[in-house]
Amino acid sequence: MCGLTFVLVLAAAVSIFVAFSNGANDVANAFASAVGSKALKVKHALLIAAVLNLLGAVLLGSNVSKMLIGGIVHVRHFDDAGAYVTGMFACMVAAGCFIFIATHTGLPVSSTHAIVGGMMGIAVVMGGIEAINWKSFAVVALAWIFAPFMAAACSFCTIKLIRLTIYGRSRANTMARACTWIPLFSSIVVIAVAVAIIHGTKFWDKFSHWNKVLWALAVIVPLMYAAFRAATRQLAAKFANRGDFGIEHVFRRFQAGTSCLIGLAIGSNDVANSAAPVVAIYFVGKLGVVPDSFAEHAIPIWMLAMCGLGMSIGVLSLGHKVIGTLGKNITLLTNSRGFSVDFSTATTIILASVFGIPISSTHAATGSIIGVGLEKGLRGLNLRLLSKIFITWLMTVPLSAAFTICTYFVLRACTSLFF
Repeated sequence: MCGLTFVLVLAAAVSIFVAFSNGANDVANAFASAVGSKALKVKHALLIAAVLNLLGAVLLGSNVSKMLIGGIVHVRHFDDAGAYVTGMFACMVAAGCFIFIATHTGLPVSSTHAIVGGMMGIAVVMGGIEAINWKSFAVVALAWIFAPFMAAACSFCTIKLIRLTIYGRSRANTMARACTWIPLFSSIVVIAVAVAIIHGTKFWDKFSHWNKVLWALAVIVPLMYAAFRAATRQLAAKFANRGDFGIEHVFRRFQAGTSCLIGLAIGSNDVANSAAPVVAIYFVGKLGVVPDSFAEHAIPIWMLAMCGLGMSIGVLSLGHKVIGTLGKNITLLTNSRGFSVDFSTATTIILASVFGIPISSTHAATGSIIGVGLEKGLRGLNLRLLSKIFITWLMTVPLSAAFTICTYFVLRACTSLFF
């Protein structure tokens, strides 16, 4: 029992390190555009992100965590519980170190890639190629590819729609049009987040029939739109004499809110990257064997909260390092463009969390920024920096797999420390 307790405590400590590194890197995905467009100061962005990452992890983190521990590899190929636990330790150590190093260089890497790459490396070493669930990996890999394109298309269409509906060809009555359309965009994001949160709880069963969902939306959406419209009118009256700059000031206030929603979304999706291995270790230690499936086991809330807290600490400590790369160096971000980035990133991540797909929030955020940058064509993007980021993305999975394999053999040589 003492040995098992030691293993679980050590696993929890390592998972907090992974979460720390994850939070330090991925905070840029939530607040880079808000800081880049000066909607929020860095210190305020970090504090808000810390709170919302923890909240998103607790409310929505379980869906993606189960996908990672039971979907990427066939656990039935691991009949040695001790070796499996050591493999999960190796995944956490390798991923945490890789993300920590990337954070110090200012590169926005994918923690999802790092964990998946590590699990695949362990699967090959311990069970051979057939131990990898290639069907599930193909779904995840397609999601990685699809996410930045979806986010880019969404942000490009959103900024074009803003230009068409609010600014239009005529500069007359732009503020009045802003009072109509900004509340609509904001309502869509808030409703999407609310549905995602309810979907991750036991209350979703009460809305299992779509007619109930539609009736609920028919009541809530008009009320929310009316509230946002009233707030927009107050802001419009305050900034009415500033022309187009006044509209940007209105967007600035709403962008701060949409950035908060992304912080919630990232907590819901990315907590799985640090929680999945320690959850696997916990269940193996509890059951004494590697189960055929983790799907029927409920993930303890305290584990999600623990990893969410680790992310929050990482956000507050080192989150400022990556913010500049995404928020300031890829393309010029105004408040209306930043709002489009946040709208698209939040929508992409939340949809993935609802369906339990571990996409890269880094991909979603970067894709959204590229989308608004393309409004001005390729000249609106820092192609040199983007090429550097893309190369890092491509190298993350194989490097993480190799690093994890090396870490695994080192840990196996010290097996007596664990069992």
